[in-house]
Amino acid sequence: DVVLIDDPAPQVRRITLNRPEKRNALNHALRGGIIRALQAADADPAVRVMIVRGAGKCFSAGYELGGGNEGQELPWYTPGGDGHWPRHVTQGWMSIWELGKPVIAQVHGYCLAGGSELATGCDLVYVAEDAKIGYPAVRFGVPDMHFHAWLVGMRMAMEMMLTGDSISGAEAAQLGWATRAYPASELD
Repeated sequence: DVVLIDDPAPQVRRITLNRPEKRNALNHALRGGIIRALQAADADPAVRVMIVRGAGKCFSAGYELGGGNEGQELPWYTPGGDGHWPRHVTQGWMSIWELGKPVIAQVHGYCLAGGSELATGCDLVYVAEDAKIGYPAVRFGVPDMHFHAWLVGMRMAMEMMLTGDSISGAEAAQLGWATRAYPASELD
């Protein structure tokens, strides 16, 4: 299963991205599974908060780039035409903000490109101090969710968007992208 769901404490639903062999690359099945699990938890009266995290060595290295979507339908409808992909992924991640219950991103390891967009769509973001957060894909394109300037300020956002360089979890918390940073051993 590409999404694991458990309840680690009363009133807490945890959604784990489960493609560790692919660094939790966000293919259509995984993106749809995340959103469906969050919506189901939001509708469950026994749940008060949701946590999204990644299995294995990282949160998510980003969108699936190599054949991992073959034979899969897009997980939700988005009107076609120019800009279809950015509208599609933004529609999904922004739908997290529409949920009635808080969603926490628990970030360790890589949180890149689409992974950083998923985390940005969450209400709170708790990171390992040594996590690597960024959007290296700006070296060949633009981010689908232009959130950086809102969270880290214009100058740092400009540097991140021009270089594609990552920041650490500690830097992400200091700059305001993440809520707080913890030593990796204490993140859970």
